[in-house]
Amino acid sequence: MLEIKESVVEIKKSRLKHLLLKELYISGPSTVIKISKIVHSSPPSIAMLLNELAEEGWVMEVGVGSSKSGRKPVLYGLNSSHGFVVTWSISKVKGRLVLYNLNHDVYAEKDYNFKLENNNSYAAFIAEKTREFLKEEKIDSSRIIGVGICMPGLIDKNTGYNYTHKNKEDKPLNALIEKYLDVPAFTLNDAKAIAFGEKRFGLAKDYNDVLAINIDWGVGLGILLKGEVFNGTAGFAGELGHIQVRPMGELCSCGKTGCLETVTTTEVLIRRVKEEIAKGRVSKILQLSNGEKDTITEDLIIAATHQGDELCIDLFQEIGTELGKALSIAVHLFNPELIIVDGLLARAGKFITIPIEQAINKYCLAEFRDHLKIMTSQLRESAASFGMYAYVMEHIFESGV
Repeated sequence: MLEIKESVVEIKKSRLKHLLLKELYISGPSTVIKISKIVHSSPPSIAMLLNELAEEGWVMEVGVGSSKSGRKPVLYGLNSSHGFVVTWSISKVKGRLVLYNLNHDVYAEKDYNFKLENNNSYAAFIAEKTREFLKEEKIDSSRIIGVGICMPGLIDKNTGYNYTHKNKEDKPLNALIEKYLDVPAFTLNDAKAIAFGEKRFGLAKDYNDVLAINIDWGVGLGILLKGEVFNGTAGFAGELGHIQVRPMGELCSCGKTGCLETVTTTEVLIRRVKEEIAKGRVSKILQLSNGEKDTITEDLIIAATHQGDELCIDLFQEIGTELGKALSIAVHLFNPELIIVDGLLARAGKFITIPIEQAINKYCLAEFRDHLKIMTSQLRESAASFGMYAYVMEHIFESGV
């Protein structure tokens, strides 16, 4: 009986430690008194646990707090160098690996070119490149507390299985990465990771009901309801890119016709620019690409747009209008207070946000749009990485260190 009581005490103690770490991660450095009030435990108990966490390397004294009189209290914070989180942000054409310390500072990062489409060996690629990257940075794998991977596709919220981009082992990516690297691993749909990143570190911090649209090589929608990422039954909520906007339109990669993705993605933009130039349309793009159509990229198109190129501005107007129409449906369904525009094409700034806003003004009921803001992400293309970092940290601290 005594052993059972001791084990229960240890479990409670372990849970409280995890709660302390999560609080320091979310709120930053704090004092024993403040932490005790938040986690509803006595100051002596909190002080003892903080000392134990300091001995284990997780926590350290980072300064002193303010006091109206008497001795100033010690501030405790996470030891940023105690561990690291590896994140991967994967699109259809590239991957970005970012290594974060425990204070969400970027320690190192690297971009990789690879094709996700028709590539069933991407799990082994991620594992191999992660090992190589850690070796290059002289980081022992034992210091990695978790790996977070976000990517396009229908990803089951419970298992992590990607129904859209399957691997040759036909298993959840997170399970394979855990097997290859021997660390906890987590997977999320990219739009949901963006929404999570915006809530923790970006524009959505002070908002509860938010739509974060990712306009990249696909189109996805991250949904925040009452401050939490909305998943739906299986985790598939937010596939805005696959609502039909052209009944007699082009065939989409999903097998349906006329999806939003057939008229609004980065790939569509590049193709449309090339088609218009082939028809004889004058554009600064020809000058920027040295007359070589095959070298036209999204970077050149966005640069030309900001330089006032008429063709590129017209195309962004068309894309923004289609996105605004689709978002009007989402606005009527979820009644958000903020829409955050993210992804590659968000770099066009006002050239895409203005037509989005104009379409929403046109197709939404006034009562919905009167309480709605539309903003471009300040995190830019780092929102997904920050989201995966936050997701890993919070799940690690909730489940155990």
